Amino acid sequence: MIQRIQTLYLTVALGLMISLFFGVYATYTPFIVLTGAVCTLLAVTIFLFKARKIQIRLCIYTSLIMLGLQVWIGAVYFKNMANVRFPVTTVFPLVSIILVILALRAIGSDEALVQSYNRLRSGKGKK
Repeated sequence: MIQRIQTLYLTVALGLMISLFFGVYATYTPFIVLTGAVCTLLAVTIFLFKARKIQIRLCIYTSLIMLGLQVWIGAVYFKNMANVRFPVTTVFPLVSIILVILALRAIGSDEALVQSYNRLRSGKGKK
């Protein structure tokens, strides 16, 4: 599990999303709930390394939720631009989306590799 690159991508994305709990936006309860849901989905995605198709779906759902979270954080920031400073944690969902997409590509290539092995194995007995 740990030797796969997608696990590393997902773990870094999980770490970035966990760090949002300690940022400026952690004082607002809906952000905490949404960030907790994203962290839970990322943790489940990491541990579903044997079910690649489910892992792909969860990566897509998680990236969509993080995109919504990033848009919401951006809207709150631009609405209160005079009162709120721009912390680095504001862009963590965007970086996490990129990492989840990289993990999604790696999971897809693993799935394609497994499918090619299955085709080769099933083709040997047909002669």
